[in-house]
Amino acid sequence: MKKSFVILLLSVGSFYHQANAQEEVDLFEMSLEELMDVEIVSASKKSENLFDAPVSSYSITRDEISKAGATSIPEALRLCPGVIVREMTNGNYDIHLRGFDNVIRYGTATQINYQTLLMIDNRPVFNYTYGGVFWEALPVDIIDVERIEIVRGPSAPLFGPNAVTGVINIITRKIDKEGWYSNANVQYGLPETLIGNMAVGKQFDKTSIIISGNYQDRSRHDDLYYELEGDQYLENIDGIPDAEVYYPEPELALRKFGVNAFINHKVSDDVSFDLSAGMHEAEVQRRFTNSITSLGFNGNSSRYVNLAGNVYGFGTKISYTNGFDNLSYDANPTVILKYDSHIIDVVLDYQWQVTDKLQIRPLFNFQSATYDDSEYLDEALLGGLFNESVNVNGIAGSLRADYQLTDAWRLVGSVRADKFAKPDDIYISYQFASTYKVSEDLLFRAAYSKSSSSAFTINTSANLVADIDLGLAGPGTGPIFRQSFLGNPNANLLTSNMAEVGMRAKISDNFQIELELFQQQMQDLATFVITEQTFTPTGLPAPFPPAVPATDIQSVRNLPIEALQRGVTLSANFVPSSKFQIKPFVTIQETTVENLPLALNTLPEDPNTNPFNLTNGIDEEHVSTPRVYGGAFLNGAITSKLNANVSAYFFSAHTQFDAVDADLTRNSNVGEIDSKVLINSKISYRLIDQLQVHVNVRNLLGNDSREYYGTDRIGRTIFLGVNFSL
Repeated sequence: MKKSFVILLLSVGSFYHQANAQEEVDLFEMSLEELMDVEIVSASKKSENLFDAPVSSYSITRDEISKAGATSIPEALRLCPGVIVREMTNGNYDIHLRGFDNVIRYGTATQINYQTLLMIDNRPVFNYTYGGVFWEALPVDIIDVERIEIVRGPSAPLFGPNAVTGVINIITRKIDKEGWYSNANVQYGLPETLIGNMAVGKQFDKTSIIISGNYQDRSRHDDLYYELEGDQYLENIDGIPDAEVYYPEPELALRKFGVNAFINHKVSDDVSFDLSAGMHEAEVQRRFTNSITSLGFNGNSSRYVNLAGNVYGFGTKISYTNGFDNLSYDANPTVILKYDSHIIDVVLDYQWQVTDKLQIRPLFNFQSATYDDSEYLDEALLGGLFNESVNVNGIAGSLRADYQLTDAWRLVGSVRADKFAKPDDIYISYQFASTYKVSEDLLFRAAYSKSSSSAFTINTSANLVADIDLGLAGPGTGPIFRQSFLGNPNANLLTSNMAEVGMRAKISDNFQIELELFQQQMQDLATFVITEQTFTPTGLPAPFPPAVPATDIQSVRNLPIEALQRGVTLSANFVPSSKFQIKPFVTIQETTVENLPLALNTLPEDPNTNPFNLTNGIDEEHVSTPRVYGGAFLNGAITSKLNANVSAYFFSAHTQFDAVDADLTRNSNVGEIDSKVLINSKISYRLIDQLQVHVNVRNLLGNDSREYYGTDRIGRTIFLGVNFSL
């Protein structure tokens, strides 16, 4: 029923027509200069040519995303250097800027990226429970994107906490011509995947309005589940208790839809206002919190409103999001993993052009995230993770200066102070960058940055205290085992430091290269660690145990781990003619970890009597991040109507870990991820100006190896699609 509704909605939107309809801009109607000249805002919080950006940054446009055939925003990031993209199930991705993933080798199963900040038009889209990005929770989709901007490296001074390894900023589309605008596309592929997008809008004299909708329904490539404790792939899950609840649709990978509205009112060149609002609902099967198999069902929904204004250099942004997460489907849960959320973000800044050469930008920021599971406590045997409404919040002030010292030499500096309620401390982040333009065709740059994360509610406010009747002689006969998971509001926040140098060169009018070398260091990682454990005698004869656990307290603690990463990224843009373009890129890096614990939850703490203690760690290479990864974008306009694209993405072999792997008796190789080369191809043909059809093949070679710990084999998908643009 929902699929039929989506197709009908797309059809209506597609054929909506007015005399002043706006046509899609064809990439190959652009000149060589336009193809080489890419805009970016996120590098300096102002519009500039990507060639002049002072930090490691990249921008992929909607034209490139469309030509490459990317079916979602996460997949489009495979077109960007310095980004590690791994698919868990059809359409569900794990994404990291340069890595630093799975550093706590035997930590919890919640392996999500809590180090990268995702934004939509400078609005944070971030989950403050575990910290991280749930990609299926994006209300926007490909139809809404003008470009995606990536800043690699610590960026908190510009964008706030959680930009520890960088920022991914989705810039939404604006109408730039008067009249009506309409665009819609739908594509269907095997394994069964339906993707639809539509947008309708109008540009008035000073106001533009766009309303968009997006829908995805994706089936899995695989039918196996990896059982964590049994260390085996299950061909049949019927033997799992309450399997129909844990896995209501075993064949489903992702189902989501979103609706958005964007209103822009431009009074003058110095006064403008933007209002956006939207919602999403999603159900997904991915690697997250399921304790039985490596895949589990999660559901979430959200509603948001965002108001931004700029009046003679004074900027204001106020956003509010309320949402709901269900992180684990369970018929009779021990602990409920449902909660409601309310997130507020307020930014006030002023762009002060002091002189022609000096710009200063002060900023004030307030963030508040509230998570409440109290409404759902009666659904679980032992309550929830918080058992109340909990909040993390902070205020911050920052100052940024951009000074053109000479015609060739530019200096940029930013400093930010964040005052958090938990922990009750002030964290300073900073970024200093410089560019030197030897000529119009050669630029050198250098940067040094430091950033921290914000507080997360699990780390600061977890309050699970459960009394469990062990019932050795039957139900209700005891003894009682008390297990606790407690947050630590005084734990240090994750921080990262980075130094990098780079060079950009225009070898010719149609060939440009960029080389960057970087070193990053990360410390103050935290996780749950057993801090107290006691046992009590049972006094019962065999076969009863002589003693059973009495108390087990796990508290959040900073680990003595330090991760160091060194690497180099090389990328190029070659446009031999306005009909052909190639953009290859590669990153080679090495990451090492100092004081890596051999195991986490073991007592006693004395390293002399416990070889697996936290303070008795080892130094070794971090093998969970691929050493080599990259890709390429090749596009050719065969004729004025026929376009062919080939894109590639690859990563080297690496090894991931999970808490169950701390059992040294296991011989599992499920975390060994083979090297993988993905070739994608899209051929599109424009039947008439308003109608285009295409064949889009993802993973052309059919390499179905797994890309993430215990998840699905990801094979080939062949899409047939149509795009209407009026």
